[in-house]
Amino acid sequence: MTTHPEYPLLFSPLEVGPLTLKNRIVNSPHQTGFANRGTYTDQLVAYHRERARGGAALIMSQATSVTGTFLDLYNVDEEVVPAYKRVAAAVGEFGAHYGAELYHPGAQGDYTGPGADRYVGPSSIPASYLGGRWRVAHALTEPEILAIVDAFAAAAARCRRGGISGIELHFAHGNLVEQFMSPTSNVRTDDWGGSLENRLRLARTIAEAVRSAAGPDVAVGARMTAAGLDHGELDAMDMAEIIGTVGSWELLDYVSLTMGHYSDSMNVARNMPNMSFPPGVWQRYGKQVKSVVDIPVFLVGRINHPRLAEDLLEAGVCDAVAMARALIADPYFPEKAMTGRTADIRPCVAAMNCMDGVEKGRGMRCIHNPRVGHEMEFPEEVEPGAGGKRVVVIGGGPAGLEAARVAATRGHSVRLVERHAKVGGRVLTASKTPGRGELYSIIEWLEQQCRQLGVEIRTDEEATRAVVGDADVVVVATGATYPGRPGPRAGLDAAAVEALMSDTRVVGLDAALSGDIGGDEAVVYDTLADWQGFNAARMLSERGVHVTYVTPEQYPGSGLELSNWRIEYQALTERGVRFVPVASVVGSEPGRVRVRQGYVQGNEFLLEAPTLVWLGPPLPESALMAELSGVEAALITIGDAFAPRSIEQAILDARESLADV
Repeated sequence: MTTHPEYPLLFSPLEVGPLTLKNRIVNSPHQTGFANRGTYTDQLVAYHRERARGGAALIMSQATSVTGTFLDLYNVDEEVVPAYKRVAAAVGEFGAHYGAELYHPGAQGDYTGPGADRYVGPSSIPASYLGGRWRVAHALTEPEILAIVDAFAAAAARCRRGGISGIELHFAHGNLVEQFMSPTSNVRTDDWGGSLENRLRLARTIAEAVRSAAGPDVAVGARMTAAGLDHGELDAMDMAEIIGTVGSWELLDYVSLTMGHYSDSMNVARNMPNMSFPPGVWQRYGKQVKSVVDIPVFLVGRINHPRLAEDLLEAGVCDAVAMARALIADPYFPEKAMTGRTADIRPCVAAMNCMDGVEKGRGMRCIHNPRVGHEMEFPEEVEPGAGGKRVVVIGGGPAGLEAARVAATRGHSVRLVERHAKVGGRVLTASKTPGRGELYSIIEWLEQQCRQLGVEIRTDEEATRAVVGDADVVVVATGATYPGRPGPRAGLDAAAVEALMSDTRVVGLDAALSGDIGGDEAVVYDTLADWQGFNAARMLSERGVHVTYVTPEQYPGSGLELSNWRIEYQALTERGVRFVPVASVVGSEPGRVRVRQGYVQGNEFLLEAPTLVWLGPPLPESALMAELSGVEAALITIGDAFAPRSIEQAILDARESLADV
């Protein structure tokens, strides 16, 4: 077998029990929001198929309930068998294996079964889910424990009959089996609690039952937490002992290491680390676990580049790399790396739009791969067209760059005009805020793709009617602007606005993000409760400004995805930012603003505000449309110039709008 010249270990086969993986890239289990009422949908199968087509060796299902009472994918009856056959065939077409992750969350999770909510655990002690949603679990009796073991075994037998290659037992993330492992959540005094042997009894009993039911031709592994990071949790040494013990039973073919749990939002963030965490963040735990087991070890944790993956394998940190978000951003990550096109890999920037879509019920999405969630609607790569048209794109933000990329791929002659010295638009500004630097990788990738396709990019040039010239198609992607001052609104009439402008220095988003507001105290009034306000408060507080953050929303940053919110909220708190939620600016006095907090009548008070950062909704930059009125070219308005939205929506809009040009 020929050794890969750049990534020899990453593209070498790996024996995992009865399986041979063609490379060391595993698409790790993750929620997609694409299942429906416990069953596989066409969209879910298409999503898995695309990751296999892109070259991953093992595709794992999302967490699958063995009792049919949690999340949206179940393995509880024979209906799952033909679904497994279908998805296994879909991924097998490309030489990949398919595995199912079987789980029971115990006291965690959202109950989706029939009747009243039923949360169970080793002991009746208070628990929470995602930092709230309190519950006190029913302490399982021994017959109830054995019924759950039987459910795992029956599910494993259906996996075997469905022709899938592997089963992963979800013993991590604070789920039921891990609740039994921990003396914090397991205070039983019978055979299922107390000593380590007793606390591991459920894990062993399930592993024995599943191994027997799965048979010799199905690989059986376990997902396990490498270490708890909070007081009272099982630490790295505890988990090394536990994982070593589990490995000594000789029931598993591999162990897949992960971190965090779902009891609180900080541990959700550790489970799915955002861009504030470095790539390969959990690598230090892999080598320790490899020293205590004799089976392959998979490792997850922001492994987002083939060079990093190769380095981890070479250092003996793991035997295979487990990726979810890297393969969301680019399903063809493996194929591109293998064929010498590493620079073409669309990078995962850990923006967490993927989980934001799941949390909001829209299903998995990606901040800059517009096909995620649309696998059945259009292909991953833009299809070449007849070409021959002259296309001018005005604006070099994410929408404009994607439009130029799509149009050039379609075969057209494309010129992009950007008024600033660098392309990037608002993404360039946002990427300069603390902890958000990787956002600019989106722009770098798009610009690189455009240049490879021959797009002429002109910077420092204002778009005019003359610049458009004899274009056949003009794409207006001029973005949006944030007003630098408030307009009249409920609770703040025109006279109050003028008084406010006189009483305090009012600045907009751009001035705040520059960090230079000419003073050491400011009120950030954020009507959006999204990244803009958090970025402004973070930038100012890191420059020594005393910031009071005021928002009319229920809590600061309510528009953010949960793990992003948790990380940023802590960062702002550590920097002394004071939060005033459910509050509106309703007036002013010299050097101060009047705030009304609460609903209906509310409580009014004054805040010191030599500077007020006013963050209202952005408005489309539409002045150019008037100048272009009457041009013969077809006009297409996209992104924030059409209607201010997110980076994700701007790129999707561009892809859809130019796909048939």
